[in-house]
Amino acid sequence: MVRFCEVRFTRRYDATPTEVWAALTEPESLARWLGPVATTVRESEPERMLELDWLVPDDEPSIVRFELRPWAGGGTELMLDHRQVNLLRSGTYMERWTTALGRLDDLFRSTP
Repeated sequence: MVRFCEVRFTRRYDATPTEVWAALTEPESLARWLGPVATTVRESEPERMLELDWLVPDDEPSIVRFELRPWAGGGTELMLDHRQVNLLRSGTYMERWTTALGRLDDLFRSTP
């Protein structure tokens, strides 16, 4: 029997929700920090929330949800919630998301 868990991350960016949304949804920006992905959009509220069916070869389907919120210090807070992750692969997903979000961090640091 497969057991499931969730992995969560929060990041804060000195960028507008519009800029962060573009990084999540525009193919060129998405490819720069996440690379190729096979997903289907489950739900979307522009500049607020994006939920995707996450499909990875040789793994169970899962769900990735990005939420954007303005934060008191200015900029945008990004919350990533990856649900229905195979518990045995949770460490791998933690590493993958840490690496991908590091590239997203770099993308916003390099943006004038």
